[in-house]
Amino acid sequence: MQLGVWIGIVVSAILAFIIASFFNQPLHWYLFILILFIGFLLQTIIMILKTPDENE
Repeated sequence: MQLGVWIGIVVSAILAFIIASFFNQPLHWYLFILILFIGFLLQTIIMILKTPDENE
């Protein structure tokens, strides 16, 4: 996984918290971890789907 993807996921999670605090939404530390986990999970799925098939 490239470093830019990691930085993008972390920055998007931070940006989500900044926007949520701007609109006075409740912020909890576990939501930040959940956002990061889901981002890395989606990126892993994308990487798996991009790999070439063994049959080809």
